[in-house]
Amino acid sequence: MKSNYCSLLWLLLAAAAAVGCRNAKAYEKPLTPVRVQAVQPYTPDAESSGARYSATIRPAQQLELAFKHGGYLQELLQVRGADGRLRAVQEGDWIRRGTVLARLRAADFTVKVNGAQAQLNEAQAARDTSQAQLAETEAALRQAQRDLERATNLFEADSLTRPEFDAAKTKTELAQAKVGAARAQTQVVAAKINSARAVIGEAQLAQGDAVLRAPLDALVLRRNFEEGSLGAPGAPRLPLAEAGAVKAVFAVPDLTVTNLKLGVELALTCEALANEELPKGELRGRITRIGATADARTRVFEVEVTIARPPAALRAGMIATLVVPETNAPASAPRLVVPLSAIVRAQTESYAVLVVAHEQGKQMVRRRAVKLGAAFGNLIEIVEGLQAGEQVVSNGATVVSEGEPVQITE
Repeated sequence: MKSNYCSLLWLLLAAAAAVGCRNAKAYEKPLTPVRVQAVQPYTPDAESSGARYSATIRPAQQLELAFKHGGYLQELLQVRGADGRLRAVQEGDWIRRGTVLARLRAADFTVKVNGAQAQLNEAQAARDTSQAQLAETEAALRQAQRDLERATNLFEADSLTRPEFDAAKTKTELAQAKVGAARAQTQVVAAKINSARAVIGEAQLAQGDAVLRAPLDALVLRRNFEEGSLGAPGAPRLPLAEAGAVKAVFAVPDLTVTNLKLGVELALTCEALANEELPKGELRGRITRIGATADARTRVFEVEVTIARPPAALRAGMIATLVVPETNAPASAPRLVVPLSAIVRAQTESYAVLVVAHEQGKQMVRRRAVKLGAAFGNLIEIVEGLQAGEQVVSNGATVVSEGEPVQITE
């Protein structure tokens, strides 16, 4: 009996251990998916002697026109369309400086101006009345003062009784009080007039702000409302792009940004412009802005190249290619390169990559310090630390750690 009990106990323990193993396996941490790329030699283009970058064309200046006050849109600028008929201004239309683009319903603002004007007229009428009352009380005061002076002389000569003298004095004091009240009323009316004039000024300013005018020669980027719609104050209505200059914006790593200077002329190529006028779509511009700090996520610096007189066909959103000169070794020497996305910070002033190695049947990542060289667009040279053919994490390097197993994805 005891032997059967022991056997049953061992069977239960073995079953529990098996269940525990299955649960532990079920909750095993999933492998982090990463992309890898082999370290490979790269020969820079001897003709370009620099790194190629893609730049996005943007307006040199962009404005968001909006109404200061809300209201109903009564009128939109009418232009002649491709079919010869008039239509409302829309995206892609060129407009001249000073052109009236849109108007709010004028009646809403005229009522406010007329109401403010009525308040001013009422205050001015009250001013005339108060000034007349002030003149009357001042005349009565002067008369009372003359009577008091005569009563004083008579009283001193014993030709006037005390009650008569006191009556003349009281009359003068009452006249003085009336003059003070009249002057105070005049000041109150003057304040009302000033307030009414301020209200008129605000109403007239709002009436002027009910019209949107183009502050410069520009291209309409969008139209965010229709005739008859009710808009909130300050809501963007007509984004405009300045006519004329445009800028090409691109990003470079820290090893390249040190080679750039403001005012340097660069050549750009826009394939969308390749035509008889520009057979190769070539443009030229000057560096007008270099980012002071790198993007926290991508670790690159934004650079702007301004194209002063671009062709009319060059539009915001197009892509241009440019070459940034390098000041490194001769372009003909092959270099070992990896993607910029594979580089991670090792310490304050050093860099590393994550090398994928096959260990114990798993793909493991190992951090390895490297010394960087020249940048070639989205690639960067590895001077020390790697050999050709080694696999490095090219996408996901910031989310895996030293010694962590990973899953390689395409």
